[in-house]
Amino acid sequence: MKKTILILIIALVLVPAGLFAGIINLNIGATAQYKIPVTDVDDGMTDIENWAFGPDLRLRILFAEVGVAGLYTKLADDNAEFASGHQLSGLLTGGVSFDLLGFLRLGLGMGPRMEVLFSEDFASSKITVGGVNIDDVTFGDAFMNAPLTYRATVDFNLGRFLIGANYTIDSGGFTFENLDAEKLMPDFDNNKGTFGVSALFRIF
Repeated sequence: MKKTILILIIALVLVPAGLFAGIINLNIGATAQYKIPVTDVDDGMTDIENWAFGPDLRLRILFAEVGVAGLYTKLADDNAEFASGHQLSGLLTGGVSFDLLGFLRLGLGMGPRMEVLFSEDFASSKITVGGVNIDDVTFGDAFMNAPLTYRATVDFNLGRFLIGANYTIDSGGFTFENLDAEKLMPDFDNNKGTFGVSALFRIF
């Protein structure tokens, strides 16, 4: 009798946990982004200064996926206002991802991208969106005026790990403030996309 009750308790715990794991996936890790546009890739890939690094987080519920990717870049010494300073950029995306053949995951998301520039000693800062300075605005204003950016991901599912590549490119100027459908498509002509690599660990 006790063994039967114990088996029932274990089943009641494991079955919902298994269903939960299949419905919801949370993956946390790191990404490295090559800062030079894809069309200009050269031997500079071996130069660490041409790469930006940061966290990568993806939450998937069924096929819907929300992603947050951040990148840190050391600014050049000749930067006019923030010489030897720091840049933190963030991209929040919403989209979909699909598992294929049991080991391949394809994803596509879109969302606003913005940056914060800091002086070398972090004493001063400013927000930029799409490379344009935004002065005296709130985070909400910057969010609404940030360019819509696309991020495509291709990952290999290796147990609890996702190892793969991504491609990021801005839209033609679409923002939540300016809902111009003609600017919604990726700007392949003028805004050269960049690629990166990611490694994530599945929490559940």
